Amino acid sequence: MEQLHARNVVIGTGAMGSATAYHLAKRGEPVLLLEQFAIGHDRGSSHGVARITRHSYADPRYARLMLDAFRAWKDLEVDAGQNLYLRTGGLSFCPPQVDYVAQVAASLAAIDIPHRRMSGRALRHAFPVFDLPDDTDVVFEPDAGLLAAARAIALQRELARQFGGDQTRVLAECPVRSIDLEGNKPVVLTDALRISADRLIVTAGAWAGRLLPQFPVALRPTRQQVLYFRPNDPAPFAPGRFPVFIHKGADALDDFYGMPEYQGCGVKVARHGGPEVDPDTMDRAIDPAYLEIIHHFLKRSIPALVEASIERTEVCLYTTTPDEHFRLGSRPDCPNLIMASPCSGHGFKFSCLIGRVLADLATQGATDIDIEPWKL
Repeated sequence: MEQLHARNVVIGTGAMGSATAYHLAKRGEPVLLLEQFAIGHDRGSSHGVARITRHSYADPRYARLMLDAFRAWKDLEVDAGQNLYLRTGGLSFCPPQVDYVAQVAASLAAIDIPHRRMSGRALRHAFPVFDLPDDTDVVFEPDAGLLAAARAIALQRELARQFGGDQTRVLAECPVRSIDLEGNKPVVLTDALRISADRLIVTAGAWAGRLLPQFPVALRPTRQQVLYFRPNDPAPFAPGRFPVFIHKGADALDDFYGMPEYQGCGVKVARHGGPEVDPDTMDRAIDPAYLEIIHHFLKRSIPALVEASIERTEVCLYTTTPDEHFRLGSRPDCPNLIMASPCSGHGFKFSCLIGRVLADLATQGATDIDIEPWKL
């Protein structure tokens, strides 16, 4: 077995791992990225052309952190010389007996983000493709939009190579079999390598719990099913006319989200949440019963999509903690191991910022970003 030593080892090349490599390399730090599958694979949580970004959070702590996240994405755009954010506006809506929109509006007001509170009737006037009851509670955030997900991740890896040169190494199809924490430094074992790491950063998503059975909270990989619709009349669903949206229902099985047509993929609609699965044996076909759930939501919310053909489908993973908050940081007994990325299905918009935070923790042992909601 070949013996290696590396200053910074990052396990996982998805959104969090690639962002971490980019921020480390930008600081002149050498970094070794390990990926169990091919680079840019579709087996985890980070594939797909776009993700929603927004300040609209019911939890004011996440809303405040989004101010830093938006700045992190702008800094990445400067370094990349490319635009990654598309401003579409965003809707959050819920039935009158749910207080979700009231909490979102309060969070937006607290951080001075422009927004408009409206009824279902006013929403139908502003966006006629939505057909919601008059008493629906709605808030519109004009600065919400899309992030070019797969392109952003690839750009961060490319920037890590540009900043780091030969100091940045990426090993694909190199699954980690175990992590040994018994010595002074973490040791990563693959089929062919024994890697001693000055700092080990684990951003392994749905596989983090297996690699780190001592993770301080239970991690639950769940299966997510995503549909892309091709409406007969695509014009009302184009960016600028159709906003990203989040529907919060009266129970956890009635949460849905979607986004406009983007890069020829169709209109994205999905339910937030799904069953627990083994990430290695997950069924990648869409369940017929799930199609009925989505069509039922569309009938009562966006009827123009009910008869639309399904252009394509995706299956991906969330890695959920019991309270659906993020978890990241190091353990007092092992400060050179940093654990991150169980982001409970709402982490992509923070990923560039989380990469900066992880680079801070690795190089300085602390960060000026308020990560109190995320601490282990």
